[in-house]
Amino acid sequence: MVKLTEEMKKMLASQLPFLATADKHGNPQVGPKGSLHVLDDDHLIYFEHTFRQAYENLAENGRAAVAVADRPAQKGFRFEGLAHIHDSDDYATKILGQTKIFERFPRAAVVVIDIKHIYKLDNNLEAGTLLQ
Repeated sequence: MVKLTEEMKKMLASQLPFLATADKHGNPQVGPKGSLHVLDDDHLIYFEHTFRQAYENLAENGRAAVAVADRPAQKGFRFEGLAHIHDSDDYATKILGQTKIFERFPRAAVVVIDIKHIYKLDNNLEAGTLLQ
């Protein structure tokens, strides 16, 4: 079973993570996700408010990858898994009710990513190594 380490959790909390998805034709889409954070030891969570490419891709196939790196340390991780969208359901209402997201955006959803694989992204010969 995949488990986030304390190092991974700290990096996700202190650095800007990027979400990667792909459409039905395999065309990639990548962008920063400032609200992305650790939900628990094997899940990531973020708040979707643009409802554009990433949202459409995840709604279509659920496949997600998140990359985060500490540039000065030249270390990082890639987390791959399946995303579950909670839009206007009880879970979304509960989670989003604890935030101030509706002060900035008229609509929001919660995306939970079940982490299936974790890869090392350090700037050395171990880059791309499957950790879990």
